[in-house]
Amino acid sequence: MNDRKIVFIPAPFFPPSAMPPAQRVRLLVRHLHEYGWKPVIFTVDQYYREEAADPWMVEIAGNAFEKIEVGAWDQRKTRKFGLGDLGIRVFLGLYRSMLKQAKKERPALILYPVPPWYIMVMAPLIKRITGIPYAIDFIDPWIYKTSRRNFKSVASQRIARLLEGRVVKGSSAIFAVSQGILDDLKKRYPSISSLPLIAVPYGVEVSDYDAIPVQPKVNSEILIRYTGAISENMLIVVDSLLKAFKKLSETLPVRVIFTGTSYAGIGLTKPVLAELIAKNGVSDFVVENPARVGYREALEMNKQADMLLLIGDTTPYYAASKMMGLVASGKPFFAWVHADSFPAQFLEELQYPHRLFFQTGELGDENKISQLAEALSYSIQNRDRFIPVSLENPVFNKFTAKAMTKTFADTFQKING
Repeated sequence: MNDRKIVFIPAPFFPPSAMPPAQRVRLLVRHLHEYGWKPVIFTVDQYYREEAADPWMVEIAGNAFEKIEVGAWDQRKTRKFGLGDLGIRVFLGLYRSMLKQAKKERPALILYPVPPWYIMVMAPLIKRITGIPYAIDFIDPWIYKTSRRNFKSVASQRIARLLEGRVVKGSSAIFAVSQGILDDLKKRYPSISSLPLIAVPYGVEVSDYDAIPVQPKVNSEILIRYTGAISENMLIVVDSLLKAFKKLSETLPVRVIFTGTSYAGIGLTKPVLAELIAKNGVSDFVVENPARVGYREALEMNKQADMLLLIGDTTPYYAASKMMGLVASGKPFFAWVHADSFPAQFLEELQYPHRLFFQTGELGDENKISQLAEALSYSIQNRDRFIPVSLENPVFNKFTAKAMTKTFADTFQKING
């Protein structure tokens, strides 16, 4: 293979991590070689990560990539000083290793998937020294609205506003999981409009689901699951959902389980929904397990459920990393997402029946909650008649892992000339 077809990918989160950035990169390295690219991954040993390891993630990542592990500050020591961010802890080790290898191997480009966001601060530095172009993949936005006014949140957003512009303006292309993230970037930095700005929603590896058996249920309750983190911008959305389930529980024996709601690592997790569950009086049938679980365990739990949930947030740019996986699972799922988001557009194009969209101003409205309760009731009572989306559907096929990777590879080629 021509050395000019090497792409460096700094990925502090990488299998056995099952965090969303690890999933994104895992899907890329599974297929990049099919388009003539050799990915070289720079990551850290699992010892320096705070999330649980999932050995299955290593297995399904394949082996069509080179992996280089770099040093990091030990979170067991830095946490004593309030520092847990992996992007900061790995920064020096990652910078030194990538700079050394870039001079040696001369990759065609470097792709920075973020978060952790601080790693992309090194992008213009390495480019200035080596001349190697770079691209950024925004899995989540660095600058966002937040109601949190604690020191960490305020300082983090001030740093982001100080540093982001320089980084994005020096890039050769910018990817993002949704068009909304790109639109916000263009508003802040109009000069980047001349760059390739490509929205690439999360893809899915359909084969992930082939090895997952269906476990029998242990009781007659209608089991409904949501597996994934609950962000600050999702809380008001979940509040309306719980109110709807409260109405629903009067006629249907439902049990709703939220798993992995916290972003925090092992030993640091705290309930995210406890206050909402108590306030809405649904603790007798709604359960929250805040600790994150491995990817395989999540798929196993989801396959056992009667129905799954897809929950959006108050921002139109929210891309819902788990959406394509829900489609590929073949299980019935109900979507409660922002009307202007990509998930809403996708489900509309797919003509998926089990969904209800909202505008942020409608959240908490009694009429909307009643409408949601009716839609949920219909979907739950008709779950046995659910017809899975065909995996050959062209609307879905645009978002497989291979299709996602091709979009990246085509842009890499344009950058490489």
